[in-house]
Amino acid sequence: MKNDVECAQSCKGFCNALEIATLREKETIIQYDSLRDECNYPDVKAILNELIIQRQKTIRLLEEAKVLIKSKFDVLDQIQNGFEG
Repeated sequence: MKNDVECAQSCKGFCNALEIATLREKETIIQYDSLRDECNYPDVKAILNELIIQRQKTIRLLEEAKVLIKSKFDVLDQIQNGFEG
């Protein structure tokens, strides 16, 4: 599978890679949820539930990473502004 996602070389203000990864995880959850709803076999339902939980954890990790990156850039901006002022 070719990766057609272009990563901005500067993540300042946004990060395409994290945004797209989050979107794909959400889409996967929707697919698993739909499959789980159609499935009659309890073991498969349980597996799909576990996969959904794992994807939700991944989304939380991605969102935490976005917050961390933003805070790092905020600190860098404050440092830079200190030198300009």
